[in-house]
Amino acid sequence: MTQTVGSQPKTRTQFYCCYLLQSISKRQSFYIGSTPDPPKRLRQHNGILSKGGAYRTRREGSRPWEMICIVYGFPNKISALQFEHAWQHGYQTHYIKAADRIVQNKNGGRTIHHKLVLIRQLINNVFFQYMNLQVHFFNDDTRRVWNLNKFKVDLLIDTMNVKVSDGALGIPKAVTVDDIMNHAEANQKLVKGFYDGYMSASCVTCEEYQERLTMGRIPCSICQTEFDYTSSEQEMKPLLAFCITSDCPFTSHLSCLHRYFLDDEQTVIGRRNLIPKSGKCPDCSVVLPWVSIVRNSITVKKLYGSD
Repeated sequence: MTQTVGSQPKTRTQFYCCYLLQSISKRQSFYIGSTPDPPKRLRQHNGILSKGGAYRTRREGSRPWEMICIVYGFPNKISALQFEHAWQHGYQTHYIKAADRIVQNKNGGRTIHHKLVLIRQLINNVFFQYMNLQVHFFNDDTRRVWNLNKFKVDLLIDTMNVKVSDGALGIPKAVTVDDIMNHAEANQKLVKGFYDGYMSASCVTCEEYQERLTMGRIPCSICQTEFDYTSSEQEMKPLLAFCITSDCPFTSHLSCLHRYFLDDEQTVIGRRNLIPKSGKCPDCSVVLPWVSIVRNSITVKKLYGSD
């Protein structure tokens, strides 16, 4: 049941990511998947949880697996699955032009260099560019390979963040069973730390928006028409847009900000798109990725604005 704006949020922003696993003992073995809960999924792959886990990751001698990086920020499960399938089938996906394919066939692209360049190529596709996807590394050696950029594929978007966990692991010693298990345990902690931090931040964001909505009737910062999430009338609870900066009070109809961004974008590029990639907050001028604004808008609507 939907909560009132005065109650504590019991659900948080949905998280969708694609991930790359690497066997700790067999470093040339990789696995690509997608999940809304990377710590749980990693435990499934490693057999810590009895249910779940792909057949390929249960093969003898391949466990335990290390989650070396994730791509996240997908607006929904479907888009994450589309990226996952394209990443697994880089030799034939329509998201990479045939002339640009570095992985040429089903049996090619088995190295870490190939796995990582496919991320670059997919993120450069216009379909994924609009999602403001981010890359996070749990292994610093993998991040080094990413920066090496063996195939010289530059990213076409300037809003993408590539980060690495504090205390990120390196190449595992893999001398004894204890070494392998210690490496796996450390990786599990890094993945859990990242995920918990992300979800905690999303909860704080929801609480900030919730506090703003308890004010009752609020004028749209663009059209000045009022909305009211404390009202029992559904028409007073439209999809809203908020600035991502916590100390900026900007709040508007999502549709108003959509039109505002498209107008600005048209002035710069000379044509009008259906969906903006980003735009500057009308109040504080910070750059707002459109997909993040939409994601927050839907979350707030689900939490506080539906019957």
